[in-house]
Amino acid sequence: MSSADETMAKHPFVARFIDQGRARSTEGLPQWWADFRTSALQRLVGLDVPGAKDEEWRFIRLASLAGEEFVAEFDADRQVNENELSEVTVPESAGARLVFSNGQFLPELSDTSALADEVTVTTWSQLREAGDLDEIHDYLDIADFWEDDLFYNLNGANFEDGAVIMVPRNEVVETPIHIVYLANGEGNDFAAHPRNIIVAGESAQVTVIEEFAGAGEGTYFHNVVDEISLGANAKVRHIKVQQDQTTAYHFARNVITLSQDSNYEGTAVNFGGQLSRNDSYARFDGKNIECTLDGLAYVQGRQVTDTHTAIDHALPDSTSYQLHKTIVDDRAHSVFNGKIFVRKDAQRIDSNQLNQNLVLSPRARVDTKPQLEIFADDVVCSHGATVGQLDDEQLFYLMSRGIDAERGQAILTYAFAAEVLETIGVDSLRERLEEQVLEVTSAVAE
Repeated sequence: MSSADETMAKHPFVARFIDQGRARSTEGLPQWWADFRTSALQRLVGLDVPGAKDEEWRFIRLASLAGEEFVAEFDADRQVNENELSEVTVPESAGARLVFSNGQFLPELSDTSALADEVTVTTWSQLREAGDLDEIHDYLDIADFWEDDLFYNLNGANFEDGAVIMVPRNEVVETPIHIVYLANGEGNDFAAHPRNIIVAGESAQVTVIEEFAGAGEGTYFHNVVDEISLGANAKVRHIKVQQDQTTAYHFARNVITLSQDSNYEGTAVNFGGQLSRNDSYARFDGKNIECTLDGLAYVQGRQVTDTHTAIDHALPDSTSYQLHKTIVDDRAHSVFNGKIFVRKDAQRIDSNQLNQNLVLSPRARVDTKPQLEIFADDVVCSHGATVGQLDDEQLFYLMSRGIDAERGQAILTYAFAAEVLETIGVDSLRERLEEQVLEVTSAVAE
């Protein structure tokens, strides 16, 4: 990229990330990774920070994020908060855990000893050090859905690390694999760009928990890309838990490519961040596929959560389900935009999408836009959205049984969230999240 090109970035926020991308070391990089980074940098030059005129961003404002000056993660302090790590421990994942802090891998706190030798659970940095990156080349940039997306390209230009999980054909991994991203905001305001690769070979099965947690009062930015590939008849359970500090920003792009007879079960739980955005794109590259994209967001104060999903039925005889729930309190703001595409030749599709929103404050805001685009005629598809408050009749019923109003409100709010939490098949994680929701709802009711 010439020096003239460098000055063409439309916004200082973008220009700073271009500079950071160009400053990153290429030592030990295979040519395909260097070329990928260069392409992302070149695309960034022509991109601007999205605003109100951009359809995919029209409900939220990025001025606060664009005004930040983040250092690269390798310039941030590499801190470990033992208490913070203990709070996100999943006992079922003993011996199957990767830990990152402020975007940097911590091998001393990671342990994959419970996993079979045939299962690869490692990181980009470890593969780079070993000179063994070529195996994952085919799983980088598996879809061009976000080719012109600013944040996807920020990741492409700047990612240094992330988890790499590869399960070979016919392998069933019983132990849930836990990827933990810790952040301590007490030092420099940093931006980390993790890129996670999850591959399940033919007839393989695996559960992956991806968790983000933060401590401290500083500001940081997690800008994440997950690329997930399922072989024929593979099954992946993927649980994402985002509990970054409410001073942080969290943006995620999830690309899911499904093959014949495969099954993807995704649950995204978003509690943290002052501004969070979670985008998922599921592409059906075969028949007889099942895909679930469930979600729960609970925001309060002045938090903003934005969820965009796209389920792309390109071939016939498949099903997809989506239940996304949000609880919005105080002056918080929730956005949901779910798209379902049924292509011309995708007959016999069964697809259901529902967005339900519980508003606990008159000052809270919800924007929801479920969408169906159907070009086939032999389908069963539905979509819908609801926005409402707690049911007065249900509250009255509880009060008539001796439960005070505050406790009744907490019970009803918890019951609203429980439908999504119950889908989490890892007992200790589900119970921890249920306890957190109960604590928050009880505190709010008081």
